[in-house]
Amino acid sequence: MKRIYPLLGTLCLIAATAPLWAQSHPYDPPPKCSRTPVDLVICLDTSGSMTALIDSARAELWDIVNQVARMEPTPHLRVGLLTYGSPNRACAAQGYVVRQTDLTNDLDTVYARMMAMSTNGGEEFVGWVLNDAIKTMSWSTDPRAKKLIFVCGNESADQAAHVFNFRSIAELARAKGIVIHSIFAGDRLAGVREMWQEVALHGGGTYEAIDMNEGTYQIAAPQDKILIELNARLNATYIPYGDRGRAGWENQQEQDRNAARMGEQAAGGRIVAKATAVYSNESWDLVDAAASGDVKVEDVPDEQLPESMQKMTVKQRKTYVEETRKTRAEIQKRIQQVNEEREEHIKKERQKRGSQKKSLGQAVRKALAD
Repeated sequence: MKRIYPLLGTLCLIAATAPLWAQSHPYDPPPKCSRTPVDLVICLDTSGSMTALIDSARAELWDIVNQVARMEPTPHLRVGLLTYGSPNRACAAQGYVVRQTDLTNDLDTVYARMMAMSTNGGEEFVGWVLNDAIKTMSWSTDPRAKKLIFVCGNESADQAAHVFNFRSIAELARAKGIVIHSIFAGDRLAGVREMWQEVALHGGGTYEAIDMNEGTYQIAAPQDKILIELNARLNATYIPYGDRGRAGWENQQEQDRNAARMGEQAAGGRIVAKATAVYSNESWDLVDAAASGDVKVEDVPDEQLPESMQKMTVKQRKTYVEETRKTRAEIQKRIQQVNEEREEHIKKERQKRGSQKKSLGQAVRKALAD
């Protein structure tokens, strides 16, 4: 067990009554819709030894999103992101925990936060990050909701147990209908010795051991070029509106570039995710906003519309938005068709490679599929 700072127990009592994060984050209230909510909180260790784990998360997030999108019926997905273990991001009184985002369906913002993360040596308090995940995230109150936590790290899960013991915290999670899955970055037996299997046992979830570097391995496919072309057409169907319109549109383009920087497979996974119902941008895109029923095109003030729409009549605006929605749906359908061939190619290439190691994304997707 690593050294625990003096007075940590006292400091945590102070922190419990004070705000833990200075930054503001996007917040989505629990969804009011017929689709079953899926709330997924990812807790990543960002201490100095975990660079490959963070890169794996960046490379495989969109494949995880696509796994959720395959659920039937299609759920309403929100993702939250917590990091722990970096002293340059938070202090001892906070258990070195940072909430990167609350639960949100703005997946581009989650990805932007993930891309901005860095690692730094520190203390990794699993019980503490689980406590914050359970108590500070805006979990859905829908009784149908599927509520999941994935906690990932590579040190003893018992650090700072005198402050927040993962056993009691996990039992609290189960009482709230939250399932905890644990992922150890390293040898499986080492993870068992470091109590990571016990985290899952108490949390009602699964335990997996992974190779951090496995998730950074990228497989290119002949279909990637087609997907890139379709993505350019898909992006042209977004209509920025309101106060967040321009920023949301620019962030979408930036996250396309970020995924491309991670490799061909990550870029393709993101494009496919954008062709699913779980990827939605109603906060800044008029097509998604109108489809959700929360916004009526005729109620949007002229100044909050793109310049090209401001001169249209109300009827023309409604027709334009509806036609754009239909065009988007056609492109998304084509992306899914191309992806079937892409997935088959990737599957065959994995078999040729013959690796028995499991990646972060594979571990998460397996738990979601069970």
